[in-house]
Amino acid sequence: LLAVTSLAVLLGAMMFQLGYFAPLSARVRGLFVKHRTGNPLVDSVAEHQATSPRAYWQFFHHICVLAPLGFLVTLFQISEAKSFLLLYGAITYYFSAKMNRLILLLGPIAASLGGVGLATAIRWALRQWMEVADSGEAVAKGEASAAKAKSRKSKDSKKAAVPEKEKSVEKNGPEAENWRDMLLEVYEELKVPFLEAYYEAKWQRKSSSVLILLMFVVCGMEFINYCWVVGERLSQASIILKRRTEDGEVILIDDYRQAYWWLRDQTPQDARVMAWWDYGYQINGLSNRTTLADGNTWNHEHIALLGKCLTGPEKQSYEVIRHLADYVLIWAGDNGDDIAKSPHMARIATSVYHDVCPGDPLCTQFHLNRQTREPSEMMKGSLLWKMYAHERMDEKVDPELFEEAFTSEHGYVRIFKVLNISQESKSWAADPENWLCDAPGSWLCQGQYPPALAKILQEQNPFKQLEDFNVHRDSKAEEYHAAYMKVSKERRGT
Repeated sequence: LLAVTSLAVLLGAMMFQLGYFAPLSARVRGLFVKHRTGNPLVDSVAEHQATSPRAYWQFFHHICVLAPLGFLVTLFQISEAKSFLLLYGAITYYFSAKMNRLILLLGPIAASLGGVGLATAIRWALRQWMEVADSGEAVAKGEASAAKAKSRKSKDSKKAAVPEKEKSVEKNGPEAENWRDMLLEVYEELKVPFLEAYYEAKWQRKSSSVLILLMFVVCGMEFINYCWVVGERLSQASIILKRRTEDGEVILIDDYRQAYWWLRDQTPQDARVMAWWDYGYQINGLSNRTTLADGNTWNHEHIALLGKCLTGPEKQSYEVIRHLADYVLIWAGDNGDDIAKSPHMARIATSVYHDVCPGDPLCTQFHLNRQTREPSEMMKGSLLWKMYAHERMDEKVDPELFEEAFTSEHGYVRIFKVLNISQESKSWAADPENWLCDAPGSWLCQGQYPPALAKILQEQNPFKQLEDFNVHRDSKAEEYHAAYMKVSKERRGT
């Protein structure tokens, strides 16, 4: 059996090295590393960050107290069936702490262990007022006396068994000494006075049980109300927001839907929309328009190209965008807008195009001052900032390159039309002859960049060298990865 197992492990290792198994993705590696994965795209997603204590309380509320109690009760009453709950709870808690979005995995077991803790506490409280509790005192006192006798008997038997024990030690060494017996003896000795004190405090236990039951009633009503509030909040449309004005009036922010429907109603059906990948599905679903990226875009280099266009100088970005898109959409409000995300865009861009932030993998020179709300020089010259600040501040987009097409009611979404697009590139990309399909006539086709972008594509440093960590990486990739992790640790103070 050992030989077969060793052979299987050896064969698996050889197949792994030969590429028969896909490498662990950065998202999976993020479950086992402390802070950053080394992939700025993965690190930019809020759901991939470590879960905060506030998030646990937000989603579990009083279960945060009851579940640990249930875990301890199950641990001290271990059985084969209950061991499943312990393993399930420990594993899901570990992964939920590593990644915010995985807190969902903890829900079922947290509810189960919370139920165990709640039932145990209520059962104990009710028993204090039942006849079983009174008869149990006599039993417990008998147990205390038995524990004393057992402790004395254990000591006497140990003295009598000294010769046999010495033989065992000589034969098997000091490790053979049964230290568990010593611990059990200490436990029995300590348990006796606690049991006696516990059963003598009859009225203290009764009063404590009343307080526990009252606490569960009050907290239970609070928990039920909290569940309704959170349920209503989570069931609201994610693109329609509620805001309160300065005079206390509640208003609905419907800017996102308005913008998407404007695209649907006011643009040609073959219009292409450039936006950050976060909004790709919304644009595709609500506007029925082609978007350059969405949540299923696994091409890191393509996302980096979008980041380069949005965070790069206006003129340079335009020379790329005119070959790819007809419109550029940005989020310009205060609800996680593109300006807040733009440092991540710059980091992703420089991970592939090292000239974006030379020698600075975290692109620290591209930022917005949180106190003064003033952009850095690099951000101020970017296309994204010019579109965000267009006619709001002392900024305007170049009227020969872009034209403001739509700004939502509260300014949360802005859409700019790309002027003088390359019809040649658009026609080339739309021609099925230029698609890479898995089979003739198939719907599964991979698009290609138009030939006009060949020059900028040659500047790419493919990020897969960092993602596929089980293959050889060149010196540039190693240097970038080392610098990225070093700066990340320094900024976090670890």
